[in-house]
Amino acid sequence: MQDRAGLPATIVMAGLAGASIDGIYASIMGIVRGIGVMRVWQGVASGWIGGAARDGGVTTAALGFATHIGIALIMATVYVLALHRIALLRTWRWPAAVAYGLALYGAMYLVVLPLRWPGIFPRWDGLFSVTDIAAHVGVALAIAAVARQRRE
Repeated sequence: MQDRAGLPATIVMAGLAGASIDGIYASIMGIVRGIGVMRVWQGVASGWIGGAARDGGVTTAALGFATHIGIALIMATVYVLALHRIALLRTWRWPAAVAYGLALYGAMYLVVLPLRWPGIFPRWDGLFSVTDIAAHVGVALAIAAVARQRRE
């Protein structure tokens, strides 16, 4: 069992794993939806600076990407710290990770996005929503896989 000294490294590695899964997914979806990769990350940056993010080029896209990584690190922190405190998460690791992914989706699409864009969210968008759910579960599974590897 990992001691507390190893938790920061585990959180960073798990967060980066989750950010990678979600970043690839978001970038692909930006291409599929015809808005491009840069607009995806500028959209994230708009949480900080509003509509001006669209006009900031690579700089605001980088701000959005950095924000994305920060959010993934928070997701990983919650999971890793809970893993160390709640035995059920260790016993039922994969079902718990799937449940965490569903909770991440719920938080994003029922709380975060509606606060930022209340006229657009929440919404169900068919196959896009299904893939969004799958991506959030994938993020949680990546976080759980790294946390498990680092814990053992």
